Amino acid sequence: MGFADSYFQRFKSNSKIFSNNPRSNTGIIIVIPCYDEDEIDISLKSIENAIQPKCNYEVIVVVNSPEDATKAIIDKNRTTYQMLKQSVYNNFTLLTYLIEDVPKKFAGVGNARKVGMDEALRRFNMLQNRDGVIVSLDADTIVSENYLIEIESNFINSQSGLATFQFKHDFNEEKFSKEELIACKLYETYLRYFRLSLKYSGFPYPIHTIGSCFAVKAEVYAKAGGMSRRQGGEDFYFLHKSVTQTSLMEINKPIVYPSPRISDRVPFGTGPAVSQIIVDGDYKVYNYSLFGVLKKFFDSFSVIYADQEHGFSNIPLEILDFFSQEKVISIISECRSNTSNEKSFIKRMFTKFDAFQVVKFLNSFDLNSDYPPENVLISAKKLLKIQDENMDIDSIYDKIYNLDLQNI
Repeated sequence: MGFADSYFQRFKSNSKIFSNNPRSNTGIIIVIPCYDEDEIDISLKSIENAIQPKCNYEVIVVVNSPEDATKAIIDKNRTTYQMLKQSVYNNFTLLTYLIEDVPKKFAGVGNARKVGMDEALRRFNMLQNRDGVIVSLDADTIVSENYLIEIESNFINSQSGLATFQFKHDFNEEKFSKEELIACKLYETYLRYFRLSLKYSGFPYPIHTIGSCFAVKAEVYAKAGGMSRRQGGEDFYFLHKSVTQTSLMEINKPIVYPSPRISDRVPFGTGPAVSQIIVDGDYKVYNYSLFGVLKKFFDSFSVIYADQEHGFSNIPLEILDFFSQEKVISIISECRSNTSNEKSFIKRMFTKFDAFQVVKFLNSFDLNSDYPPENVLISAKKLLKIQDENMDIDSIYDKIYNLDLQNI
């Protein structure tokens, strides 16, 4: 029996897609969803031109379209599929799959990513390779020359089951407009601001959740129940579910370069954010003071375990108002009843107040609240403790980029 047989028995998945068997030394399978895409060959060429790993590796491209796709997109996808079927790469095996008429309920990048990652799991299951690495990438993304060897040398032989990669958007002035580049720099500043602010708050899993910037070992993927079929945000849900079940490795060198282009192909991510910023002329993000509220709440966990009555008085009113006092008391009591020490208690508390609850809390504060969203540059300067009101976008971006790469 294969190590992942139970996964395919428990969870709905496609039947085996590809008839060929993976080579025995296959250690990496890269999965790329592809929809209405013009430049996937550029992404594939960047993989081909990267320094090659010792193990064999494959690339699975899932060309996909929903049931309500226009004829133009269907034709474009079919052309892309035929182009990929005829493409030959010297350094890796390219496997291409076309799915059409996906029901609107499931259609999107999440479903395509799941189809490809499930097939990667099936292929590693055939090899009995529990530590085979399933890598997630996007079709408009290029990779660095060290991409493959960083994954192989740092992740494959580690005890970690999940890895995230540092990134930097492709700020190529010859390919993208000035408006796109400025908007994307603001968006990337937000991504780094959000992660660093979560870390400041004491949240235990302050990770980047970007679809083109993570990898998971086959056995961990199976145990986590596989990728979500969500139409967007699937990477966030999968990563925050998985990070609580295995140790995380952060490859803290920028080895992935996502595109900063305008796009409406997905509901979340760089493309829609860039579009929104260009239209609005501004980008408002979570008020930095909210992370101070979260920090006070998370810091109270230790006090609550030692002295529930005194610790409860340390919980911010904003938390009690959002979750309700009754619910917070109930959760604390449940966590105390099911743990025998402070470390276990705190860990259990973070399963109740997890990333999904944190985001819901942050999203509850609108422009009319006590903590209204604020311009991303204002937020970033507060995090960075910058007093200079005239510091420009590039300088702020450089500071937060370098701070994030330090993995403080």
